[in-house]
Amino acid sequence: MAAATVFCARAGALTFAVTCRQRLAWNDSEEEPRRIFKPAVPYPGWDANWDGLRSVARQQRDAHARVPTRHIILIRHGQYDESRKEDELRKLTTLGQAQAIRTGERLRDILAESEAPVRLRSSTMTRARETSDIIANFLPPRTEFLDPDSRLAEGRPAQAIPGRPFEDKVIDADGPRIEAAFRSLFHRSTEPTASDHAFDIVVCHGNVIRFFVMRALQLPPEAWLRLCTFNCSITYLIIRPSGSVSLRTMGDISHLPKHLVSFSAHLGVEW
Repeated sequence: MAAATVFCARAGALTFAVTCRQRLAWNDSEEEPRRIFKPAVPYPGWDANWDGLRSVARQQRDAHARVPTRHIILIRHGQYDESRKEDELRKLTTLGQAQAIRTGERLRDILAESEAPVRLRSSTMTRARETSDIIANFLPPRTEFLDPDSRLAEGRPAQAIPGRPFEDKVIDADGPRIEAAFRSLFHRSTEPTASDHAFDIVVCHGNVIRFFVMRALQLPPEAWLRLCTFNCSITYLIIRPSGSVSLRTMGDISHLPKHLVSFSAHLGVEW
C-alpha cells in the first residue's frame, strides 16, 4: 500500500504527519489518535524557553547570581500486590520492600559527598508512599519531606505509538493532570541559593516517569511506551540554569542484585 501523508490538526493536538500505515496500527478508522501537547519548536528542534523562564535566567546570569543546577531523580515504586483492586490494599510485596531498601542505600551513596539541599516527594498512591517512606530512612537530615502529590499518580499520559489506542476519555482524564505534574517539577532554577546544586527525589510510577523523560528531552511524548522502567529503578535528569536538560540514567537498576529485579509481576530481565 502506498504511504499517503495525513495531517492531524485538532484543537490542543500535536500537528504532525503520519502515514496510512501508521494509522492502521491504531485502528481502521480515519480518525487519528488524540495528542495533548504541541511543541513550540517543531521536532527535532529545541525550545530554549521551554519553561518560560529564559528571561529570568538571563537576568540572574547578568547579575552573576549563584543559581543551582537541579538534579531530578525519578524512582519507580517497588513491586506491589497487583491482585487487589483497592489502592490502599495494593501494598509493597516483600520483594518490593527489599528493592526500596537497596534504592535508599543507593541514594544515600549518591548524596554522601554533597551538601546540596534535598527534597523528597511521592505520588499519593499506596505503593509510591510506602516506597518513599522506606527511602526516607536513608536520606540526609537536611532533606525536606514534601506532601504526596496526587498529580503524580499513575495513568495514561498520552497515546502510545506504536500500541493499541486508549479511549480519548482516559487521555482526557490523565493527560492534563500528568502534564501539570511535569510543569510543576521540571523547570530551571532562577532563585539564587548558597549551593550550586539542588536535588529533587520523586517516587512515582512507570508511565509517569516515561512521559516525563520524553517531555523533558523535548521528544514526542507519544513515544513514552518505548521506554522501560523496572521496579525501584532510578531515572536521573539534570537541568542547568541555562535551561539545558540532560538525561544521565534511564531506568537504572545497577543497585539491585539479580534476585531483586522485577517489572511488576515479571522477575529478572528475561521476559
